[in-house]
Amino acid sequence: MLQSNGIIHQTNADFHTLLKMPNIVTACDYAMSNQWLQQFAKNAIIPTDILYNGNTRLGFYYQWLWQQLIIHHPDYSLIGEEIQLQWQQQTVGAIDFLVHNHRSDKIEHWEVAIKFYLSFQHQWPGPNANDNLDKKINRMIDHQLQLTDHPAFKHLNDHYPSQRRLIMQGRLFNAWPNPQSGSDMPINPTGFKGHWCYCSQATALELKVLEKRQWIAPPLFSQLITFLNIAAIKVPTQALDSNNQVWFIVPDHWPQHNQQL
Repeated sequence: MLQSNGIIHQTNADFHTLLKMPNIVTACDYAMSNQWLQQFAKNAIIPTDILYNGNTRLGFYYQWLWQQLIIHHPDYSLIGEEIQLQWQQQTVGAIDFLVHNHRSDKIEHWEVAIKFYLSFQHQWPGPNANDNLDKKINRMIDHQLQLTDHPAFKHLNDHYPSQRRLIMQGRLFNAWPNPQSGSDMPINPTGFKGHWCYCSQATALELKVLEKRQWIAPPLFSQLITFLNIAAIKVPTQALDSNNQVWFIVPDHWPQHNQQL
């Protein structure tokens, strides 16, 4: 029971964080604005005592959090989720959410993602280095958010959306102690930030390990138990310092030869 209570507490913290976590990017097509999120949060109803029992990957859990926020919101109704599109015996893609906005009486297509990127040599790679911010944003805009224009969608659905939303929340990590720039993608100045460094640079830091489930809404340093063993790090690891600053500590060979997270 104690374990369940801990999971419920973390889930509640994640709901609250999503309602105040800005989009990573601004000034690109369909990007969720801070103003829209504030309006959504104003009337949002957070479900209580609810447990997630799905796929343990963070992206699936994050999508479930948004699903619950939509379902319980008085201004929105969920029409469809994870709508799989097939065309001429091929998979075209999947639509995250089809939503009815009661305030505008419009149908909306939402694509959502939780992401963590590190500034490195004029890019924003993810911790596994196979992903990067520019590639993800461009795919969301040019492919995922265009799926409702595809004949496969029109063939299945009478609800044609007149509004598209790109919701990408998460955290950007700036290099330490030597700053590096990210790409030219328009970053939200109010977005959540952190630091990253190599194992060899982290020896003087006192850090505690964050489990992946804690990445959205990290607890306080004082609430964490396990100190980070720098010598044992094999993959990029998220951690918290005594000032409650979030870090990514990466192996010295990162991003080359990096293992999948």
